[in-house]
Amino acid sequence: MFSVAIFVLMRMLRFLLFPISVVYGAVTIVRNALYDSRVFKSSSFDLPVICIGNLSMGGTGKTPHTEYLIRLLSEKYKVATLSRGYGRKTSTFVLAGEDDTALTIGDEPLQYFRKFKNIKVAVEKRRVMGVLFTLHHAEDTEVIILDDAFQHRALNAGLNILLTDYNQPFFRDYILPVGDLREQRKGADRADLVVVTKCPDTISTDEIQEFQRNISVSNENIFFSSVNYKGIYEGKSGELLASKLGDFKVLLVTGIANPKPIEEYLQNRGVEFEAIHYGDHYKFKKKDVENISKKFDTFTASKKLILTTEKDFSRMLLISDFEKLPIYCLEIEITILNDKENFDKKILEYVRANQRDRELPEGEDEL
Repeated sequence: MFSVAIFVLMRMLRFLLFPISVVYGAVTIVRNALYDSRVFKSSSFDLPVICIGNLSMGGTGKTPHTEYLIRLLSEKYKVATLSRGYGRKTSTFVLAGEDDTALTIGDEPLQYFRKFKNIKVAVEKRRVMGVLFTLHHAEDTEVIILDDAFQHRALNAGLNILLTDYNQPFFRDYILPVGDLREQRKGADRADLVVVTKCPDTISTDEIQEFQRNISVSNENIFFSSVNYKGIYEGKSGELLASKLGDFKVLLVTGIANPKPIEEYLQNRGVEFEAIHYGDHYKFKKKDVENISKKFDTFTASKKLILTTEKDFSRMLLISDFEKLPIYCLEIEITILNDKENFDKKILEYVRANQRDRELPEGEDEL
């Protein structure tokens, strides 16, 4: 009851910030209008550029959906991902290499680099320059996937995929700081495809129709996805755990926006666990290793382990003391629940129809 009361109080406090929300919303409206009227220029490129993003502050599942596209495309095309590199200490363009860490490229790009050896991974906060630098350093790139760039309108992506959380869709949310939206709900009109993420596996027809009524793109371009936890593997070695997770007492350690789905996954599988949660993109410190170790040592079960996300483990690698702990990663993939073949087809057809045939991007002289 106490936690519920705190939640309600926090929501009430956010509404006291409504005047700030009005000003922020007005700024985003003017900015988008200037791009729509071409007063502000957008640069286009002559190769397939796919943008994955959202209207909210985070937690919609961009990373696993980016990985879905990587798996779909990387067997046929030379793929590069381009991210801002949130949380990194560097400020210039970086093309990921073996010596890079979460400090040099960010946790999500490091995850892509560690998992997919057949792609290029780049970071640059100026996305137009990032594409130019990527093509300079990896000239054979055939497809670029922009991670979290829906509001970066200086770059005109050829295919915009908007993600929205099933539990907090953009059409029920509000502009910052009252809600979590980065821009007005109308921004969804720029999307070519919309994916409603983190859906239950048994989403009903009525629920699907409700989302379709509230999303402005055509129904054939609205898709629904769910989270699929594939299994766990030992963080450093990558060795899969053969035994059932339910045989272990688990200490769940996360630093992500919304750990609730993972907790529900463990609960549904009857896993006995306790949790330590940090803020999104949390930078682990040596004292955290001590606190986690002390908590873990209180477990009396004969079989026990520490479980975290792949994204969090990328940041844990920065602290050598974590190597002493039995840390396992929970691997996440997404499943398209409705008409997966059509979703894949739309992506593949866009890429096939927009293969590169020139050297310079349109609008480069406007940079």
